[in-house]
Amino acid sequence: MNVGPLRFFHVNVNCSDLERSLEFYRDRIGLRPTVRTRPEHPQPGSAFGLKEVQWDAWMLAGDDAAGGALLDLLEWKVPVGEGSPPETVFELGFSRLCITSDDLAGLHQQLTETGYDVWSPPVRPGNEAEDLTGPEYFLCSDPDATPLQFVRGDSTRLAGVNVNCSDLERSRHFYCDVLGLEAQQRCSSADPQPVDGFGAEDMLSWDAWRIGGSDRDSGQFTLDLVEWKSPKAGRSAQRRANELGIFRMALLTDDIDRDYDALVDAEVKCFSPPVALEMGPGLPSDLRALFFLDPDGTCVELIESPRTDQST
Repeated sequence: MNVGPLRFFHVNVNCSDLERSLEFYRDRIGLRPTVRTRPEHPQPGSAFGLKEVQWDAWMLAGDDAAGGALLDLLEWKVPVGEGSPPETVFELGFSRLCITSDDLAGLHQQLTETGYDVWSPPVRPGNEAEDLTGPEYFLCSDPDATPLQFVRGDSTRLAGVNVNCSDLERSRHFYCDVLGLEAQQRCSSADPQPVDGFGAEDMLSWDAWRIGGSDRDSGQFTLDLVEWKSPKAGRSAQRRANELGIFRMALLTDDIDRDYDALVDAEVKCFSPPVALEMGPGLPSDLRALFFLDPDGTCVELIESPRTDQST
């Protein structure tokens, strides 16, 4: 029994103040709010590994709104948001969200002048292996210190998300052989080398795979799996659903029950069986979700959208 085909849908970023973060991602970065999810009452939270849940969130799209991945910018109400993003981009789990910009220099200047935590000037890699996401980039923290990597491109869109792992081959097997995603490109450094812009004083070395969606309409969004050789990644990737920062990556499926059975057969740790979630006024009430963990404890979500072809 196989999972999929799956399509990248969104990356969730938990924030402490939705309006403040919306101002950053909308007015500074240029992402566009599309749908607000705001359940009116707390609901059972087993899907999230919590007792009960309630949130206020905006889905934001880039210039590729028709087929691109979205940002799920979420402020927890029950329970309230807590904790902080990982202290460095080398810890296990979600490391940084990558966003392209067609005016990288202008964006860097704007974020610097408005007082955001910009890590360095735009960096042009010395060779192709030094950069997993584009020819020129810089890193910046969002208002809650979630790391973002802005990459020179021809539009503003979510380009990918980085997941640090402890064993690259084990993680590649999980995402490609179990989930059915597509391994696209291998990238590694033979020896430690200086890499600017990542907040590291020492030289870096790594081994990585770029992973694409299994659905032909998945767009250009990719998952970058990275095993750091130097420095070694620290701490477990598993985080609570209401911790600030990147908590999960969501993939769309057309049959969540089939996929749940396949994950159980593969002995993947799921938070619960698929659960129907109430998303808020004016939104479908039968959206179903399934949360589970990769080999290092990074959270992945499957979403089955309500069927629109059912007879009444």
